[in-house]
Amino acid sequence: MKLKNLIVTMITILPLLSWADITITEANGSFEGSGHARTHDFPVEAQIFTIHVSDADTSGNRAVSVEVSVNDLHTGNAMRDAHMRMSVLDRKKHPLITFESNVKLPELQAGTVFLPGKLQVNGISKSYTLELNLKQSAGKWNATGSFVIIPTDFDLPLVGMGPMKVLDQVNLDLDVRF
Repeated sequence: MKLKNLIVTMITILPLLSWADITITEANGSFEGSGHARTHDFPVEAQIFTIHVSDADTSGNRAVSVEVSVNDLHTGNAMRDAHMRMSVLDRKKHPLITFESNVKLPELQAGTVFLPGKLQVNGISKSYTLELNLKQSAGKWNATGSFVIIPTDFDLPLVGMGPMKVLDQVNLDLDVRF
């Protein structure tokens, strides 16, 4: 009887634990992409980020939050990094770029998940929907997604001159395992 109870408990509880209160960081994958200038593209990498998915409440709703440290955004050029952090993004007033969503997601399933929420950049919040593709392999989950950020939507200046002028689009890709 004890063995039967143990098996029933494992079958019932273990799947719930696999999609319980989760924190995903840069140790689990990457959040990077490209910024664009008139003559070239340049890398944009969030070297430190945190994604937190809460436990589901009684209705199956979960809070999903993403935080990216402005100090840990890198573009492959130290001068561009310093200019971005001090002149474009006000890292002292707004040290984080954030995304917040509340979504009905009682359990994790392979496929496409849409996370409507609020993206905040430099203190300005806008409605934004993240689209993630979830796959499972060998007991691990993989979440991927591609996102476009338009700097002027957040009142960010397009700096530079001539061929070095930054264009109004940043493409980002998320690829994490948990």
